[in-house]
Amino acid sequence: MASEAPKMAPADIPLNSMLTFRLSRLHLRLNAQAARILKESSGLSLMQWRVFVMLETVGQIAPSEMVRRTGFDKGQLSRVIKGMIKEGLVRSVSSESDQRLHLIDITEKGAALFEQARPHMRSRQNHLLDSLTDSERAAIFKAMDKLELAMEELED
Repeated sequence: MASEAPKMAPADIPLNSMLTFRLSRLHLRLNAQAARILKESSGLSLMQWRVFVMLETVGQIAPSEMVRRTGFDKGQLSRVIKGMIKEGLVRSVSSESDQRLHLIDITEKGAALFEQARPHMRSRQNHLLDSLTDSERAAIFKAMDKLELAMEELED
């Protein structure tokens, strides 16, 4: 009589030992949670939130520069910005130095929605960071920097 293969507990699944899988799973869960919080608190999408955070951080910016700084998908960002312009959340303004260059800027309506969502997203961010000690926080950011460098080395 053949013996049955032992059942594997979820922690025994080989994927759970793969860094890329674990990061991907965490990324998906974090994004889903953020999207739910944003929808419930302000009706914003996660990508709209990220556009607002970028605008708050750097001020008026060209979409191409936003892509360069963040790695956002160019097509997705373009669609999101067009929708945000249509909804009156951001506006496109010509650059003073180069009339061919259009910059994105936040409107009063967009700023109000951003402020509505901010306490919820800040609370979430604080909760996540507070789950780590200071040394764990430093280590995770250092590790992410090292992984980005290692990834770039593989691409060269």
